Amino acid sequence: MKQVKEYYEKIMLHYLRNPGEHQLYAGQQLSKSLIEKDIPPEDILGLHISIMKENGHVLSEEWERSFQFLMEIMVSFGMAYQERQSLRLKKKQLESEINVAISMQKKLYPPTFDHEFRDLDVGFISTPAREMSGDFYYYTNHGKNKLGILVADIVGKGIPAALCMSMIKYAMDTLENDIKPANMILDYLNRLVLKNADPSLFVTMFYTIYDPLTSVLTYSSAGHEPALYYHAKSKKFADLNTRGLILGVDANVKYEEKALPLETGDFVVLYTDGVTERKGSDAPDDNSILREALVTADLSLPAQDIVNHMYQYAIREKDYQLDDDHTIVMIRKK
Repeated sequence: MKQVKEYYEKIMLHYLRNPGEHQLYAGQQLSKSLIEKDIPPEDILGLHISIMKENGHVLSEEWERSFQFLMEIMVSFGMAYQERQSLRLKKKQLESEINVAISMQKKLYPPTFDHEFRDLDVGFISTPAREMSGDFYYYTNHGKNKLGILVADIVGKGIPAALCMSMIKYAMDTLENDIKPANMILDYLNRLVLKNADPSLFVTMFYTIYDPLTSVLTYSSAGHEPALYYHAKSKKFADLNTRGLILGVDANVKYEEKALPLETGDFVVLYTDGVTERKGSDAPDDNSILREALVTADLSLPAQDIVNHMYQYAIREKDYQLDDDHTIVMIRKK
């Protein structure tokens, strides 16, 4: 503080004797240094008064009282300023953490469904409501010539959700070429989430495995939205669901698995709850919005085009206001 006082005294006295831009600029530079040193404004004011008195500049009683009044204001100002600076620093740190999480998330999602099954057409879209998404989709090989596709919704946001998503992704990578059935994979992931994820998080998931040799899709659900099945010959829809609690709640839960033979033109749509939510308290809580979209779609188009149509239909019904993440994956038998 002694060096600060000496420099402050030097430039202030120079200014009093010969006021000019050079001295004002030196004062501006000093103010930046004082901020970096976290010297509060009331200390600077006290320093100013002290230097004035030491150099024979006598203040009138009225002026001295005015400086005392100003000092009281500066004390409150300084406290508020320090609090504001602290909040700004925390905000900057949080933004940095969020950017890291966003970057992490982008690396977790597969850019395409680059599978080897010629009899399968897959389309997908995933749009976050905000910077970070709680939705997750992924695919992996299972055993010989089997394709696993999942859609999940991680209830929770921020860094913990991104870490949980990362954990699930890399767990799936370790299961590549594994011949476990869909319900056993959910059992494995449930124990993994329960043991390692943030306790405030839980995960819903719909998991499917397609076998091109039999054209059978096996599936299992962990408290997720039912998948939507379309039977091409009858042109009818049906919901696909199985018993199973969300991941990360109970280590002893058992997951049910079902099988669905797919014929040419049949498809299954996996989605998250953000897609099917409608405006209004009396809106139906089901996948009717997807059924309506598919009725108006040209089903001869590629799966990706149909997925894009479903997404556009859904957000148009909500006046293009995304209050939740939207993820749709369509699996169609050619």
